Amino acid sequence: MKLLFISRLAGLFALLIAGQNMAFSCPVCFGALDDPATNGMAYAIITLLGITGGVLAGFVSFFLRLGRGSRGVPNERSEP
Repeated sequence: MKLLFISRLAGLFALLIAGQNMAFSCPVCFGALDDPATNGMAYAIITLLGITGGVLAGFVSFFLRLGRGSRGVPNERSEP
C-alpha cells in the first residue's frame, strides 16, 4: 500500500516537472478580454441565465396564480 502511494506521488511529481510547458490554458480560461471566443462565451452565459430566469419566473407566476385562484373557490366539504 505504501509502495503504491509512493509510486503515484513520484509519477505526479514527474508529470508536474516534465509537463510544465503543456499546462497552458486556452484564451477563454486564461481570461483574454479581447479574444472573440471570450466574448462569445460571455454572451452564451448571459443568454443561458436569461432563459433559465424566464423559465423560473414562469413557474413562480403559475404557482402564484394557482394560489390566488384557489382562494375564491369554496370548499366542497363545508356545510352551508
